[in-house]
Amino acid sequence: MPKSVHITAPWPTQEEMEKSLGISKTRKRALQPLVKRLKAELARIGETPAASIEPEKRRKRASAA
Repeated sequence: MPKSVHITAPWPTQEEMEKSLGISKTRKRALQPLVKRLKAELARIGETPAASIEPEKRRKRASAA
């Protein structure tokens, strides 16, 4: 089995990603509401305790599959 690799580089900032993907200012303004909504959704998911999620909707561990 191959050895696991741990990447220690920091996550790129939003500005760095926009620059590397070549996103124009117009496209950036169009995507901004989507980005805000996704960030809010991720924050909401992070606050939800696992016990409150219905068992059939919980993610299963890879080893249990």
